[in-house]
Amino acid sequence: MAETITMMHEQRCGCDVTKRIVRPDGELRYVRCVGIPVFEDGVFQGFHGTTMDVTAQELLTQELRREQAYLAEAQSLAHIGSWACNLATREIFHSSDENARLYGFDPSRGPLPFDFFYSTILPEDERVIRAKLENAISAGADYDVEFRIRRTDGDIRFLRGIGHHNPSQEIGEYFGITMDITERKRAEEERERLRLLEADLAHINRVNMMGELAAALAHEIKQPIAASITSANACLRWLGHNPPDLERARTAAARIDREGNRAADIINSLRAFYKTGTPGERQMIDVKGTIEEMRELLQTEAARYSVTIQTELKSDSPDILADRVQLQQIFMNLMLNAIEAMKETGGKLTIRSRMNSEGQLIVSISDTGVGLPIESAELIFNPFHTTKPQGTGMGLTITRSIVEAYGGRVWATANRGAGATFHFTLPGGSEAHA
Repeated sequence: MAETITMMHEQRCGCDVTKRIVRPDGELRYVRCVGIPVFEDGVFQGFHGTTMDVTAQELLTQELRREQAYLAEAQSLAHIGSWACNLATREIFHSSDENARLYGFDPSRGPLPFDFFYSTILPEDERVIRAKLENAISAGADYDVEFRIRRTDGDIRFLRGIGHHNPSQEIGEYFGITMDITERKRAEEERERLRLLEADLAHINRVNMMGELAAALAHEIKQPIAASITSANACLRWLGHNPPDLERARTAAARIDREGNRAADIINSLRAFYKTGTPGERQMIDVKGTIEEMRELLQTEAARYSVTIQTELKSDSPDILADRVQLQQIFMNLMLNAIEAMKETGGKLTIRSRMNSEGQLIVSISDTGVGLPIESAELIFNPFHTTKPQGTGMGLTITRSIVEAYGGRVWATANRGAGATFHFTLPGGSEAHA
């Protein structure tokens, strides 16, 4: 204040300053002093002025500054900028510092024109954005758009803009926020890449299982073919009689048709199982029917090692929303593991299903084999962990990945006697996760 008074006398100028005072009772107040120089006939006479108590206004201003500082810091931390403008006239009323930084501009440069921001949008995105903004303006509606920009340093960023139009505002007037969603977009791209990689690994796992089952599958396919040949020979014999025995020939031909279709069904099932690509569309699947299909498919493989397969399926087991091939892969992984555990001794493989109190389907696959490895029981679901000499260590990992994708879980327990039991849950009905 002393410097201000000195300057007023030296330069014969006025003042408009706010200062703090302490009253005799110790209270701190803010006062605003406005003064002007007085001249008579060109001769300086002194100053006239007024003093106003602006304590309430000053405290409110300080609070507003703090709120603005907090808001600016929050926007910086969250990478969210605020703005207000007329999209039709391209006039900006407000743009926060963080909004400028999101586009790669230095906020210390001061207000920037609309075109500075808009010109950073990539051309292929700008065409789409322009159409959406024009539609929003003509309809007086809010909008929510995502687009890419190229900053001055060449960095490509993903932004999301949300604009709100108040009906009381002029046409084209919007206020809203801009968010940097680059990390989210890159995370989504990485998840998609991992999903495709997981699909490839699942396919490799299925092909490996086909290799393990080569002998059994050859037997499965050979059976209906051999039966068809026998029926064909019988048909020829009945037709060769004089007169031909048409009724018996027709019966033999029907057996050929039936066995041929059986062979085709086996081949189609295998083709669907080991085809490449990402999982197909989910549909309502009869779990009991799928279990029976896998039991029949693995029956010959189990018999080679003196393993019997039996099922204990509750009648209330519901259909579930799933991809058929993925469900088959779960059962084949767990059933082959059970057979592998009983190769040296033979035994019994039991598949059970029931509903729990939460409406989930619980499936358990038990064996009477060697049991869980005590030293690494917690590692069996980890990638590349295997106890098989020729194993890939991916079967149980993929099983867990598939089950968890449906919102279920998978775990293993040791039996009281010999062997182990693998359990997994799946949401009943149509509640599977998308």
